[in-house]
Amino acid sequence: MRVVLIILLLFLSGCTTIKPSVAQYSVAIDDLKINSSALGFKEKSLKISKAFSSSSLSSHRMEYMESNRRVFAYSQSQWQESPSVMIESILLKSIREAGLFKSVHPSKSRIKSDFILETNIEKFMQFFSEDMKESHVEVVLNLSLIDSKTNNVFKNQTFSSKAMTKSLDAQGGAEAFKSALSEIIMQNIEWLDGVCR
Repeated sequence: MRVVLIILLLFLSGCTTIKPSVAQYSVAIDDLKINSSALGFKEKSLKISKAFSSSSLSSHRMEYMESNRRVFAYSQSQWQESPSVMIESILLKSIREAGLFKSVHPSKSRIKSDFILETNIEKFMQFFSEDMKESHVEVVLNLSLIDSKTNNVFKNQTFSSKAMTKSLDAQGGAEAFKSALSEIIMQNIEWLDGVCR
């Protein structure tokens, strides 16, 4: 009986492994100073549509690319929300705070809106140099303002930003993404401000 218990304990102890903790990162942009004097769309509503992106940007994986164009994912780090959901949330919050529209609604809202903002995430990646001594992130978003009554594109614009990382890891990448997205959000607000005039 003891032999059976010992064998059973050895078998069970071999099946248990301790998973290392996974660090989660988010890109929250809280310090934008947004002032708009545009009056053009103050009586119109806007819906932020679900962002279009590659399947990899719909997951929580934090990916990076080495100089040989091979894509890898950090094993001990991930996004708290997928990049597509993060970008959608950041656009919603920033446009709402800018006060360019009477109301701004998320994609799942049942409220009918006058305009729809479609987002296509063309690039959202951390890159490493060939010698692995430098890293930067690149973000490219294409935004289309669509008249919801006619389904015609009212205005369209592509925004891009590049930011160097302060450290060669996931945390450095997350901080650089925050910087790059902050720049794009400000460009987007300026563009929408001009469209609304």
